[in-house]
Amino acid sequence: MHRAETVGQEVKSGLQTAGAWLLGMVWLCLVFGGITIGFSPSKYPPALGWMLLSVAAAVLVLTVDRWVKAFPGIMAVATVNSIMTISSGHATGNPSVLIPRSTAMLATLLLAGGTALSLTFRTKKVRVPDRVALLALAVSIGWGAVDVRHWLPALGVGTCCLFLAWAYDRIRRSVAR
Repeated sequence: MHRAETVGQEVKSGLQTAGAWLLGMVWLCLVFGGITIGFSPSKYPPALGWMLLSVAAAVLVLTVDRWVKAFPGIMAVATVNSIMTISSGHATGNPSVLIPRSTAMLATLLLAGGTALSLTFRTKKVRVPDRVALLALAVSIGWGAVDVRHWLPALGVGTCCLFLAWAYDRIRRSVAR
């Protein structure tokens, strides 16, 4: 009987993981659909795009406890991607988009800083300032995707929000002692 319970638990765990990935894909569809409808010519009204982005933002904030432990890994992949951009001089997977090495270096520093700051989310309870900072980072990444002329300042704003949440937590902890 013990083995059957273990197999059942494994099946349940596998279904939960598959469901989480599926919901993550649905969330990405909300984001990409919202950006596409809200910021480019479409047969749908831009308000629909904004509504989709609002739903995606609410889901992001409400489910942060489920995905925040994977966030440092996502940031680390983005950092490695940026390092590859430094060496190649162009966007990964798109050689026609040239990126100055100085810009790529600054992006790498911001992403590495964001990765280091995101490690703190793995060991603590995610509070409201953390949720706001993560939402601000997601919005800044979206902002950079919509208007590529501002992707570096947007990344800087998002990383700064992570830093402010980290600093707030440090101050709150030191006062509580």
